[in-house]
Amino acid sequence: MGECNITVFDNINGEIRRRNISQDQLCDIIGINRRRYVDWQKKNDMPLSYFKKIAQYLGVSLDYLFRDVEGVK
Repeated sequence: MGECNITVFDNINGEIRRRNISQDQLCDIIGINRRRYVDWQKKNDMPLSYFKKIAQYLGVSLDYLFRDVEGVK
């Protein structure tokens, strides 16, 4: 069986889908262009300050965004 590793971006994208928010809207809110978001998503890396902005915008904690992400405790 293949591994199914959850990333923080999976959690973010799931949350914005539930709220009917597009990635473009999220990028506008946090002050980046979509290309940068997609690049960070591919690398599974984003500056912590942007994770904080996303959590604040969505009204959730960083713990919530990082739930079930392997290697994060």
